[in-house]
Amino acid sequence: MSEEAEEKEAAPPRPKPPLSTLLVFANTLFVLGALGTFVYTKIIFKKPVVTEAIELEKKKAEAEKPGTIPAEKQLVTFEQIIANMAPTQGKAHFVTITIAVEARDANVAQQVEEKKAQLLDKLISFLGRKEMYELNTIQGKLLLKTQLIHDFNEMTVPGGITDVYFATFVLQ
Repeated sequence: MSEEAEEKEAAPPRPKPPLSTLLVFANTLFVLGALGTFVYTKIIFKKPVVTEAIELEKKKAEAEKPGTIPAEKQLVTFEQIIANMAPTQGKAHFVTITIAVEARDANVAQQVEEKKAQLLDKLISFLGRKEMYELNTIQGKLLLKTQLIHDFNEMTVPGGITDVYFATFVLQ
């Protein structure tokens, strides 16, 4: 055993890799990770396109879920409003819109009536941040509808507003 111990002591220490080699290795790992993330998010993973047909199918499936009791839904209509939109390339645009809010019951409809001014303010401020190209597509209108339902539910009873309908929607 003493010979083995002497050989270990006599062997030169293993040299440490130079710092530049470690940096090259770390940089290579970083670049490969970034490249993999880019390839996955931009090429492999494809988001489904939002279409009106798909959204209608989702609503139909949600309405047909067992255990949901159909209630007497109330419709609250808002007057027509004209709101400025965010300028696009220095040009001012505006939207003329009339909406109706579907409430799940009469209590929620009463709350919507009481908070009509706050809900309209929320709508106008939201439209003021949107540019014309964002609302000029079906996807843009569906996203607007979804955002309004979410925001209006936060201001009234959560889950109380089931849909928002556009009676008039004119972009200029």
